[in-house]
Amino acid sequence: MKITTIALFSSLVVSSDARGFRNLVEKVTRRNSAPATETAAAEDEAGVEGAAEGTADQENRQLNNGCWKSGETAKWHPTYSAGWTSGYCRLTVDCNSPSYGSELACCKGAYRGQNSGTCLSRLPSPPTMSPTDTGGLDVYYPDYNKAWPLGECVNTRPMPSGRPTYTTQLACCKGAYAGQMSGHCLAQLPSPPTMTPTNSLREADFWYPDYDTNYADAGCSNKLPLPFNNKNDRPNYETQIACCKGAYAGQTSGKCLSQLPSPPTTSPTDTGGYDFWYPDYDTNYAAATCKNERPLPYGPGGRPTFDSQLACCKAAYAGQTSGACLAGLASPPTTAPTESGGLDVYYPDYSRQFAGGICINDRPLPSGRPSYTSKAACCSAAYSGQNSHACMCDINICNSCKCASETALAAANCGLTCS
Repeated sequence: MKITTIALFSSLVVSSDARGFRNLVEKVTRRNSAPATETAAAEDEAGVEGAAEGTADQENRQLNNGCWKSGETAKWHPTYSAGWTSGYCRLTVDCNSPSYGSELACCKGAYRGQNSGTCLSRLPSPPTMSPTDTGGLDVYYPDYNKAWPLGECVNTRPMPSGRPTYTTQLACCKGAYAGQMSGHCLAQLPSPPTMTPTNSLREADFWYPDYDTNYADAGCSNKLPLPFNNKNDRPNYETQIACCKGAYAGQTSGKCLSQLPSPPTTSPTDTGGYDFWYPDYDTNYAAATCKNERPLPYGPGGRPTFDSQLACCKAAYAGQTSGACLAGLASPPTTAPTESGGLDVYYPDYSRQFAGGICINDRPLPSGRPSYTSKAACCSAAYSGQNSHACMCDINICNSCKCASETALAAANCGLTCS
């Protein structure tokens, strides 16, 4: 009896609990799904409103920046969406690209380096792109893809970036392959320049020194091929005589000048052959003079040169006590003393003690002694720290109270107040 009652009660409880659990799940599910649906709907509605507001804001911004204002004139804009190679310009109103007044200006500004030429080809009257004598471009550039001896100038399309350009093929060869010994670049010209041979070789349009020959026997040449790699590896000159003067000025043999078609006369001037003067370092200093005799007794740059004999004497023999150089002039300068001495310059007298030192202009001017244009300038420079003021007093006793006694200063009307 007890067992039957318990079983019946348990079945009732289990059945009731199951129904209650199912009801509970349904209630919870309805409660959770309803707000989610409502929230999604609210969010969708808000999104639509936000999009509408964003569109309105965007339109307002476009109107505010003036790009889409009513009546805006269409201009030429690059079509970036077509890519670089196929890019072109179109007439439109566009706020996202630069504008140009004409299609040509747009192509030049936006597609300047476009090798395909697509943009320019769409013009109503495309610029003439017909090739010149030996290529497509109207300029020439060096072909660096070939070895130097085979290098040449071309105008084929497209032109590699960074190449120098020239208006003619000849100008390109001269500028980029001036030292090309093979002459290959010039040989590619439609009408190669005349290469009249000298000694069975062609000629360059410049002259260079022949460093491969002994200096005494060397001259200047313009033979091709060049005996060096590049034009600038040696000095070069426009004429043969300019080369001789520049590279062989000290050549005592005169070999370079003798090779000129019309060698200059070498007859001496009044006292020598050259039109410049140089010091005679081969003679004792006391007896030396300046010369312009041929041949030069030194190599290029071995001695200073001067435009005149007087300039040479003043610079190279300024301290010559004998005056031999100046005496060798056609018209030696007068040696009559100035107001207080022989020279027209003053120098410090180092034979005296510093305290009693003065400036003098006695002849001759000692070698290496500084000189000044005036006695006062000499005193100021050489005896600026002289407490005795002896140098300035030698000029005028009124320069300092230390120059003389008060009686002497008063007698000289110096106007000094000395205590």
